[in-house]
Formats: sequence, C-alpha cells, structure tokens
Amino acid sequence: MIHNHLSYDDADNNSVDSNYDIEIPTITTTGSVDALVTSATTTSLDSIKYDAATIKAEFKTYQKILPHPDKLLQEQHSFTYLRNKIEESEIDMPRFLKYKFEGGIKPHIALCCLLLGEYEAELKKQKEREKNNKRKKPKYDNHPWGIYPFLVKILSFGYLHNQLNNPADYIRDQFFRVAHVIPTHVVPSDVLRKKIKNKGLPVPNYFLDPDDPRQFPPHIALLVMLQDGEMESRKLDSFLNRLVFSSFALISLLLRIVLEVIGGAGAIWGGAEVVKLRNADNAELWRWLSIGVGVLCFARFVTLNVPYKEDEGDILGPAGPWSLRLSLRLRAVCDHPFHYFVRALPPSTPKKKVD
Repeated sequence: MIHNHLSYDDADNNSVDSNYDIEIPTITTTGSVDALVTSATTTSLDSIKYDAATIKAEFKTYQKILPHPDKLLQEQHSFTYLRNKIEESEIDMPRFLKYKFEGGIKPHIALCCLLLGEYEAELKKQKEREKNNKRKKPKYDNHPWGIYPFLVKILSFGYLHNQLNNPADYIRDQFFRVAHVIPTHVVPSDVLRKKIKNKGLPVPNYFLDPDDPRQFPPHIALLVMLQDGEMESRKLDSFLNRLVFSSFALISLLLRIVLEVIGGAGAIWGGAEVVKLRNADNAELWRWLSIGVGVLCFARFVTLNVPYKEDEGDILGPAGPWSLRLSLRLRAVCDHPFHYFVRALPPSTPKKKVD
C-alpha cells in the first residue's frame, strides 16, 4: 500500500519512520525524462526548461575556460572555485552553479537530466535494434583494438570484460546501472542515494556522500560528460596513451609474476642450497617442493589480482586511472596492473523495467 500523502519532508530522522521509502516516479514508470525537467523548473524558473539541450547550450559559453577532463577529475575544483572563475571571465553563470535564491539547480539534478536524456536515447536505440534483430552493442563497447573484448570474454569463460579507462565512459556506465530507479522528481542527494541503495544497487561515485573517499563532486562529473560530448576527453583514448599505459601495465604484471610466483619457488630452491639442505641425492624432492610452493604463490597471486565487482570505483581511482594524477596513476596501475585491462562487471545496458 502506497501512502501518497507522505513526503520526505515529513520524515523524522530520529525515528524508525526515517526508514520508510516513499514511492517516487522514475523513468520506467513515467516513460520519459520530461518529468524530471518539468519538476526541476517548478522549483525555480517556471518559464525555462533545464533539459540536456539547455545544459549543453550553456556549456558552450564557458567551455574554453575549463581545464581538460583529466585535470578536472584530478584537482576536483570546488563549486565556489568554478563560480569565481566564470564570474572573472564575465560569462553568464550556468544554472547548476547558481545558488537557490538565484534560481539555481543542484548539480546532481542537472547531471540526472543530462544522463537520463542519454539513457532514454539509448533505450530508443535498443528498441530499434530489437526490431531489426541487430546485436546490442553500447558505444563504449566499441573497443579500438577490435577483437580484444571478445578474446577477454572467451579466455575468462565470460567472467571478465574489457576495462573502461575513459572517465566519461566510466561515469555513464555507473549511471546506466541505476538509471531505471533514478527519481524523475527533484529530490535531495541523500534521498537519491537512499532510492538507489534500497534497490540493492551500487551508488555511483559522484552520488556518494561527500565524506566518502571514493566520492567526486557531481558538478565535476557533469562537466566531464559535457566535455565528452564535445569530444574533448577522446584524447585520453588515443593510440599513444593506450600504448604507453598498456605497456607499463603489462611490464608491471610480468614483474609481479616473476617476483611473487617464480620468486617464491626460486627462494625455496635456492634457500635449501644455501643452508645445505639440498644436495645431489635429494634434488628431485626439493624440485617438487619448489614447484608446490610456486603453485601456492600463484594461487595467492590470482586471489590478490583477479578483479572483483566490488573493485569498481576504488582500485584505479573514482572514475578510472585518468581521475588520478600521473604519479598516483602509475602507482595504481603498478599495484593493480591486471585491473587496467579487465574488470569483473559486464557493460551496463538500459533496462526496460525495474528488476
């Protein structure tokens, strides 16, 4: 039974009533993102629709003064810093950077408007593909190395998938996993997190509580997505960047195998000789002991390095390796080289209905 007369404003956070989850329309119940746009305008400027087209049009006015997407993620400029930078340039303030008394919209709402628009467009494409009996293939699954994603799935028996190292692809992937439960009414960020958690879904890093170390601000995620729309972040996918970091990750992976697996077996073999436990008479026994230790070391290596679904948004930075400064990025890839190539989560796809 749904109590429509209740609202989140009535919730008492000091009582059990704060656990009550009020039903709020989503894109799967309204069938369109327009409800969010309309809801966003009724709280501020009724005559202006703040949809994806408006957000993108605003972006073109201040696009040139922004740092590159990787710098935005690495430095995570504050809301106030960006406001001051735009004011100094004498450019009209985008609505998601305005205060409430100025008719502003919260950044997480603006981000939802933008990404729900993409989600809705992807749903339409999916429906057309199904009509034409075409294979579903999200755009970020079009790997520049061709057959690589297919080989990863085959060699891992479907457990692993190619990694997303572009920040915009990462942001979009996290959102598409929860888009079908995103409210199409304006709600506070804590209510948004609650709606996602109550459906048993992972909260995207940009919607996490600000005190969470994995969180990065929603206004930064919004700007990165807008820059991606203008192809600014595609340079991160350049052949040179992929070659350099893939080579570094591959060398790091091989070195870890040498040190942690072969090194463990070799230590038993060599150590036995140093303390004079191994000689010509028992060499075969120590060879098998070394191999046994090597097998255990390999099992440890796999346990520590194989990707898990819980690693998302944590191991290689909140939005992939490019969200980290160069020194931290190299360290993250060196510590977890396997994660640079593959992930445990499959690519997200739009859902027609709430599971």
